[in-house]
Amino acid sequence: MAQADTIEELARRLDIDPDGLTAEIKEYNAAVQTDVPYNPTVKDGRGTVGLSPNKTNWAQTIDTPPYLGYAVTCGISFTFGGVRIDNRGRVLDTSLEPLPGLYAAGEMVGGLFYHNYPGGSGLSAGMVFGRLAGNSAARDAAALRD
Repeated sequence: MAQADTIEELARRLDIDPDGLTAEIKEYNAAVQTDVPYNPTVKDGRGTVGLSPNKTNWAQTIDTPPYLGYAVTCGISFTFGGVRIDNRGRVLDTSLEPLPGLYAAGEMVGGLFYHNYPGGSGLSAGMVFGRLAGNSAARDAAALRD
C-alpha cells in the first residue's frame, strides 16, 4: 500500500504516470453526481455520469488526503475453454480418438463453464475429473506392465 498527500505523489509511489492518474481522478471527480446526497445505508443513486462504466451508487469524489493506493496486476485465472475428454478423462484428438497416455482434469477440461463461473465449481471439477483421470491413468499404466 502507498500513501501520499497528493495524487501526483501517490502516482510516483505506485510507479504510475502522475499526469495520467491526475487526469483520471479529475475526470472521475467531475462525473460524480455531488447534488445527490450520499447515503451508505441504501442504494443512494449517487453515481457518475459520462464514464464507462458508470458507478451507480455511493460515488464519492477523491479530493481529501491522505490518498491511499495499491499496486495491482491484471491476470487470467482460467479460460472458458480447454481440451475435450472422454468419460475416462482421456484427452481426445480432433477425430474424437483418445491420445494415448494423455489425461486432463479440472479447469483444463473444456465445456465445463458457459457464461458464468459458479463459486466452488472449479474445485469440484478438479476433484471429480482428477479422480476420474487419475484412476484411468493408473489402470492404463498397470495394463501396460502386464
